Amino acid sequence: MRDATSLLTRTLRALRLPLFCTLLWLLSAGSAHASINCTASMTNVAFGSVDLVAGGTPAPTTATLTYTCTKSGNTNTTEYARVCFNIGDGNEGLTNFNPRVMKSGAGDMLKFQLYQGTSSTIWGSNGNAAVPNPYTINISIPARSTTISGSTTMRGELIALQTTVPPGSYQDNFAGIHTSITLTSSTGGAPTTCGTAVADQFPFLVSATIAKSCLVTADPLNFGSVSGLPGGGNIDQSSTIYVTCTTPTSYTVALMPSNNLTTGAGTMTPTGSVPGNTDTVAYQLYRNAARTSAWGSVTGSNTVAGSGTGQVQPLTLYGRVLGTSVNVRPDSYQDIVTVSVTY
Repeated sequence: MRDATSLLTRTLRALRLPLFCTLLWLLSAGSAHASINCTASMTNVAFGSVDLVAGGTPAPTTATLTYTCTKSGNTNTTEYARVCFNIGDGNEGLTNFNPRVMKSGAGDMLKFQLYQGTSSTIWGSNGNAAVPNPYTINISIPARSTTISGSTTMRGELIALQTTVPPGSYQDNFAGIHTSITLTSSTGGAPTTCGTAVADQFPFLVSATIAKSCLVTADPLNFGSVSGLPGGGNIDQSSTIYVTCTTPTSYTVALMPSNNLTTGAGTMTPTGSVPGNTDTVAYQLYRNAARTSAWGSVTGSNTVAGSGTGQVQPLTLYGRVLGTSVNVRPDSYQDIVTVSVTY
């Protein structure tokens, strides 16, 4: 029995050495592997206060993506990676990708889009049919190095022709799942895909404040060529004032002839084509075709009120020159009327 026990012990001891050698081989293989992980941050896209009516096409704004990629494991190996920075639709713009959408507290929508740098390429994400292009980089971290950093610019633009959007504060929050970094790394060469595993996120906020605004233009009120004989009939003409105000901004339109009379009564003076002419031609401005309601500058009394729709609202201006007031020297006469909109 002693001989058998001794043999069994020697057999077990002999088996330990190959097992120990196998563990050493596995540990050595794992320490030779390297991998890359990337983190990033994005600054907010802030359009600030925007005038959609009188400001023309809103100016674009920019944000900056800053990223750092770190190699772990065996730093004596050059590591390659393809990295995708993906952007989705945002918390408030769910399912809206092209264009993307900000919302106000009242649920009104403001359309915008995000682009890569100065290009026309929309910044999107892998697998998204609407906006399929994430910002992608190919990097390599050489042996004996551990990190590489960089940055890029994202451009935000408001979509044109949104004058009907009501004033207010708008935002789209790209937190949580609405951004992601996906990547594939390799020591054997540059990968051609970014994979699907999420390495990190880079939340940011898109915001804009739509200001109350009005824009006004007007056609000339031209009475034409008038006979200067005394006792003639009244000369009536009309023109149009065009008002565009944000929805649903209340406004009043006031008219003030150059003599500053608040009743809409003015006088035209010679343009200077006849030397020494000091004659004047009186006129009156009205709000109605019957020319019974004067259009002046006293709010709530003789002005015109309205509510903006974001679209052009034409207002007809009626004018009259009394026939008895044109017994003047032949000449060209004119006056400047100031049109003011209060909102």
